[in-house]
Amino acid sequence: MPSKHRVSLNLTPEEYREVAALADKARVSKSWIGRQALIEFLERYRDRELQLPLDLARTHRGGNQQ
Repeated sequence: MPSKHRVSLNLTPEEYREVAALADKARVSKSWIGRQALIEFLERYRDRELQLPLDLARTHRGGNQQ
């Protein structure tokens, strides 16, 4: 079943290299890796009040890292 919605995100060069290497090693697409990561993230936080880990909530918010 084709996807109905598309999501874009920006990765650092190192993050991109890691995702690409994992995809090549597992013989899957980078999109598949991203979907699986998102599914795992959603499952982890689905039944809780959404309280993201502090580091995650601060990272890249509005592009202002300090």
